[in-house]
Amino acid sequence: MLTAFSLSNAQETREIELQAQEILSRVDDIMRYPEGELKGKVMHLLPGGKSYSFSITGKIAKEDFLFNVHSFERGEQYKILYNLGGEDIWVYNVLSVQMFHKIGIDKFDPVMGTNLSYIDISNYDLQSNYTAKIDGNALVKGIQAVKLTLIPIFQREEGMYGKLTLFVRRSDYYPLRIDFHDRDKVIMKTMSIVQGAEFSRRKFPVRYDVLDIRKGSQTILNFLSLDEKVNFDPRIFRHEELPK
Repeated sequence: MLTAFSLSNAQETREIELQAQEILSRVDDIMRYPEGELKGKVMHLLPGGKSYSFSITGKIAKEDFLFNVHSFERGEQYKILYNLGGEDIWVYNVLSVQMFHKIGIDKFDPVMGTNLSYIDISNYDLQSNYTAKIDGNALVKGIQAVKLTLIPIFQREEGMYGKLTLFVRRSDYYPLRIDFHDRDKVIMKTMSIVQGAEFSRRKFPVRYDVLDIRKGSQTILNFLSLDEKVNFDPRIFRHEELPK
């Protein structure tokens, strides 16, 4: 009797974990950038009321994408290259003519001093990097949601995020918000997915609001247009081509 009960509990636990990983897989599919040329704008708002903004253009292929960052005052400043579905990150500083391979803790460096880190916009696969657990239901801005806790599979010393809390819409598992915690499991910032768009019968986020709880600053990333007919020379996705 006790053995049967234990086995039943184990099976139920596995089913819940499987369901959580399935939800995470669905979120990965939704968060993935659509192929083509994405154009957008980033605005960073400081607690004192000051702000600055810059434009961002993404050339998106299936497993690789390249972001060109332009400020209105200084022109093109950075090229950010993501390979292997966002797992491998290269950054080229156009003004200083320097190349950086972002590995380990460097992946968590802020992009242009904003609340977005390089890994935040990498669209790296959550399912491959985190173990998910359903932690019940929640209400997010009046929307019925499922709450999931994501624990890193690889507990590296250099990793900055000790835990993620993911809220997805209960009806279709569309992501609503991600809370980022440090290695002490203290929440440090939140990313709200404020707006979405539909293209080729696929929904994907187009506006992210990122609040740094410690600093009180806010970053808004807003994708404004998509051209799916653009063809890219595959050589642009090689890091050695970035200085050209």
